[in-house]
Amino acid sequence: MKNVKTVKNICITDSDSEQSETEEESFNDSEKPIKYKNLFNEIVDILNTIILSNKKHKKLHKDSSPFFNEDIPTISLYDYLLRIKNYSGVGTSIFIISLIYIDRICTKGVILSKYNIHRLLFTSILVAIKYNEDAIYEYYYYSEIAGITVKELSTLEKAFLKLIDFELFVPEEVYKRYYTFLYKLKE
Repeated sequence: MKNVKTVKNICITDSDSEQSETEEESFNDSEKPIKYKNLFNEIVDILNTIILSNKKHKKLHKDSSPFFNEDIPTISLYDYLLRIKNYSGVGTSIFIISLIYIDRICTKGVILSKYNIHRLLFTSILVAIKYNEDAIYEYYYYSEIAGITVKELSTLEKAFLKLIDFELFVPEEVYKRYYTFLYKLKE
């Protein structure tokens, strides 16, 4: 039986995951590093828990937002995160910040589902990259990573920024709280 915890507005489940991946990143020199495999497993567990909860407690209907996709993507969320990491080369901080962004939009009434999670996740990561990184790729490259057109990606980014009220800054204490929580889930 999984132990369900709540941080802010995200439901998070404990999971047991092996630490076989060698890549890792730490918050600072005094923090223990989070391995990508563990981080991605935890993010996927968080998102799947929210989606399952939404499915059980709310009647889902066709979403009219640009994030809604008629077909459920065949790539798993874990593999999608791995693809994004491999092709974008960003560190764990971007994935943690994107989770914070998703948490923020969920507090504003966005309902996560298997029909919109891939697009919401990628867009949150893209916005985190563009706001926090100095060196970024051309826009068309990100659309290729996401598997959508440049026009679709532009539409998603604009819609996401409106959903989050352009509040992209993440205070260090908020980031550290999420980082610490995600790190402790793997223990």
